Amino acid sequence: MNNNDNNSPEKEETSEDKSFFHLPEILKIDFDKPVPFKQQFAFMSTVLVISCLLFTVVYIQQMFAGNIASAEDGKPTSVANDEVSGTPASDTSSSAEKEEKKPKKQQKKVTKISTVGADILKKMTTVERTPDDIHKGSLILVNKDYSSALDGENITMLSEEKSDSYVLSDNTVGVDAEIIPHLNSMLDDFESLYGETDIMIACGYRGYETQVSLYNDELDDNDTEGDQWVAPPGYSEHQTGYVFDFDLNLADGGKAGINYDGEGDYAWINNNCGEYGFILRYREGKEKITGYLFEPWHFRYVGFPHSEYIEDNDITLEEYMELLHKHDDEDVILMEDHDGHQWCI
Repeated sequence: MNNNDNNSPEKEETSEDKSFFHLPEILKIDFDKPVPFKQQFAFMSTVLVISCLLFTVVYIQQMFAGNIASAEDGKPTSVANDEVSGTPASDTSSSAEKEEKKPKKQQKKVTKISTVGADILKKMTTVERTPDDIHKGSLILVNKDYSSALDGENITMLSEEKSDSYVLSDNTVGVDAEIIPHLNSMLDDFESLYGETDIMIACGYRGYETQVSLYNDELDDNDTEGDQWVAPPGYSEHQTGYVFDFDLNLADGGKAGINYDGEGDYAWINNNCGEYGFILRYREGKEKITGYLFEPWHFRYVGFPHSEYIEDNDITLEEYMELLHKHDDEDVILMEDHDGHQWCI
């Protein structure tokens, strides 16, 4: 009995020494007595710190598990009130995620357009044109009613300036020198996204005499739709140098006629050409306006930001010209592009 009595206190002391956690004296609260302010503050601060730590641990676990929408989807965590404020919605996705999404068929973001007052107009740089400039430049309208005053004034052979992302039907294919950097950029981006280099520029600039021969051949074939495929001499956009036709350079030769249809991977070009200054000139469903049948291979350079507005709104160059003619220098169009830059036209 004596031995047991002597050992009991030692066991109790050992148990206390091995205690894993000792609560500080200031946090030991006796709720039967009034609690001093210092003890209240220390207790609440400790609870707040522990809560923050627990929240951080849970959030990190959820993020790595892929349950946070912005991390998984590359989408903004909140939607900006784009339509009301006119400011572009913020994008919280990383550059790598943007690159992955870029090749997919993008939903078009419509450019905004409105009129502006004199105060905004004063901040803009004004470019004046003379009457001699009416039939010059990349925005000229050429169709069955309006002939081309241009005929090869600034033509450069693509074989001298082209990038390696596409091929030519032959070394005589030329276009206006102004459009070459934009064409190279667009097809270089397409190659980087899809790895395809089989796009072929089948036709670019065609002079008046060449158009005469082509038009007569079409008439000789007695094609009832011939005048909806080939323009009369002097009224062809190809004469401007701002136009080219796509085809595909296929190893098996492909089908007869033009193989480029703007579908599959190539839909990226047709959906994004406006970013590079180009438009799809002869749109489906617009035959009565353009006078020509749908041609998914026929691209026209009109320059930026005109191209972006035309493509975003699925209109023709004729319809865009009609819009411009409704405004003058006292009722100027204010256009905002995808990057939030403003243009007075």
